[in-house]
Amino acid sequence: MPRRTPGTDNRVLRVCRLLNRHRARYLLAGGVAANLHGSVRATKDVDILVPRDEVNMARVLAALGELPYGIASELEAAAVARNPITIVGDDPRVDILTVAWTVTFNQAWEHRVVRRIQGTRVPYLGRDDLVASKQTGRASDLADIDRLWRLPLPGRRTRVPRQK
Repeated sequence: MPRRTPGTDNRVLRVCRLLNRHRARYLLAGGVAANLHGSVRATKDVDILVPRDEVNMARVLAALGELPYGIASELEAAAVARNPITIVGDDPRVDILTVAWTVTFNQAWEHRVVRRIQGTRVPYLGRDDLVASKQTGRASDLADIDRLWRLPLPGRRTRVPRQK
């Protein structure tokens, strides 16, 4: 039986598969990205950080338009690209961010983390950019920041004290 990756479930992978199929540029952000780094917290939506680019936004909206209610199909790429956040109330709910607090897509792209989960390419914010995106002062974001700083960086081993 395949091991489940924390932070992913069918709804997250469904969104990533659609975005990948439409060749959209995006990074997972928010609670899902925190979970992918190893933090554990419940989140109901899928936050994606995208560039302020109408061509890419059209790809994002075409992809999200394939979700069950097709809500994203009713949105205009130019209008969404101008907004800092657009909430697509579909199943799942997807928050399209052109800026995550102070972090832009172009800043975060260089430090992104990419994993392949159940055959799906999943790009998400690197830890430092994720922490910067969570400087909102909200209790849930402050808790995420605390947990993220306690986690080891990928590829580094943590010392476990020997039992006496």
